[in-house]
Amino acid sequence: MSSHMHQEALSVPGLIAQQLSANHAVLVELTTRLRAQLPIFAMTIARGSSDHAATFAKYLLETQMGIVTASAAPSVVTIYKTHLLLKNCLVIAISQSGESPDLVEMLTEARKAGAITVAFVNQADTPLGAAAEYVIPLRAGVEISIAATKSYLLTLSALVHFVALLKHDPILLQMLTKLPEALTAATQMDWSKALEIYREKNSTFVVARGYGYPIAQEAALKFKETARIHAEAFSGAELLHGPFALIEKDFPLLMFIQHDESLASMLTLSKRMHELGACVLLAAPTNEKINLTEYANIILPMPSVLHPICDPLMVIQAFYIMMSQLAVVRGLDPDQPSNLSKVTKTW
Repeated sequence: MSSHMHQEALSVPGLIAQQLSANHAVLVELTTRLRAQLPIFAMTIARGSSDHAATFAKYLLETQMGIVTASAAPSVVTIYKTHLLLKNCLVIAISQSGESPDLVEMLTEARKAGAITVAFVNQADTPLGAAAEYVIPLRAGVEISIAATKSYLLTLSALVHFVALLKHDPILLQMLTKLPEALTAATQMDWSKALEIYREKNSTFVVARGYGYPIAQEAALKFKETARIHAEAFSGAELLHGPFALIEKDFPLLMFIQHDESLASMLTLSKRMHELGACVLLAAPTNEKINLTEYANIILPMPSVLHPICDPLMVIQAFYIMMSQLAVVRGLDPDQPSNLSKVTKTW
């Protein structure tokens, strides 16, 4: 019998199709208001997998809208009792549970300061939802597995929908309608070679750039919590600094690449790591114009390219399926990671 983590990951494509339809009206209302007076600054509030989604929001808002976006440190408000200057800024809180007191307090203070506050949360009827002016439901339904999968992907899809409408980007909106089919294809990718590599490994790096970097952050977290493998996520631009000292023969490097302006630098990096003797596993949506075999030890199969912003969602979808299997191969329960609970409350 497959794990809840595996089954929940499989449910994502259908849930995203429903989400796109159900959230359209509230996102149109929100983006219409924002376009009337575009904020020059945005702040995200989140922790864990949701904070990785917040990093994705940063890349979207900065590359597509030119809005400088920073991650909040909730303790600035909750512990140090600072009043931040957030009038007319966009503040986005992201949470699967919507219950963590520090996130609620931070968003509440932002709203009092005059920010436009938005909560991306699985259930609108939560403390975080109540604190926000606008609530964007993730519509993931109940998530039984402690390791988030569908709630993370549904956060990403909701953020893409939000920014596509904010930018008035018809191509991205069209690609979003094709995303559920692409994600279904991603669930069927055979990553058994990754299982073979990681069965006995205890450490790895996950490397990406741009829109793929938040996906690498999420993958590194899942290595830790479901397979007990120490993993760190690095931007391809940072790997050649201090972390480079740890690269040795057969050290596993999982690299996520999308076909955009970051492609050339990432392929160069992958080839260099491969030539140094590292065991490079490369996942990139298929593009018939590019032969990836010279850049890595193992090319992990992926569906065809959809859109640079949507493609990382396909990668993490395929990764989730592999990770649910890897935990079992290593004698672990992917639904019940050690020392963790589904709802984490911080102050």
